[in-house]
Amino acid sequence: MTFCLSFTLFIPNVNVSFALQYTDYLSEKYQIAFQYPSNWTVEEKSNKLEEGTEIEVSDKEIGNGKIGIHFYDDLLEGFGSTDFDFAFSDFYKHRIAEDHKFEYKTIQPPSLLEIDGHKTGSFHILFSQKDEIDPVSGEVQYWITFVGEMGYMIEFLSIPENFDTQDNTEMRDRFISSIDFLGLSNSTDASGRISSVAMSN
Repeated sequence: MTFCLSFTLFIPNVNVSFALQYTDYLSEKYQIAFQYPSNWTVEEKSNKLEEGTEIEVSDKEIGNGKIGIHFYDDLLEGFGSTDFDFAFSDFYKHRIAEDHKFEYKTIQPPSLLEIDGHKTGSFHILFSQKDEIDPVSGEVQYWITFVGEMGYMIEFLSIPENFDTQDNTEMRDRFISSIDFLGLSNSTDASGRISSVAMSN
């Protein structure tokens, strides 16, 4: 199982911040609805043969960031396991050692939350090229969610200078809290609790 990180070298820019306006988006193909900033753009793959992210939400201003939503209708094919705890732990371990040309630093260690009533794992890392005079670097936060027999890997990617701007922080919170997984009722563990995920190096 290989997860590829794609990124573009962004050029920082300085913007005057205005109150964000949001637009609703619904994808029946990928069974998800969410809100995103109205001045951002959404691109959706029309079929599995196309390369890239199933849904990409990006800012028109280069460098501010983008959201990628990866959809898997087969958990074994997408994550290598139908067990959420194992798949999330394995994804984290592979992600911080995926490409030896990069150095990785964990900013937010793996933790659990709920998105639309479904157990979700999240972590936030910084990556930078090794042995380069002017290294490419970036920050990315991941969210992994299993919804029935389907799975989602969501990522927010930006250059470090723009990752935690006021607008990006607000946008991420609004986007995550607005997500609605379609066609399935919300569910938690039978006990109503989120189980722990054991992380090992």
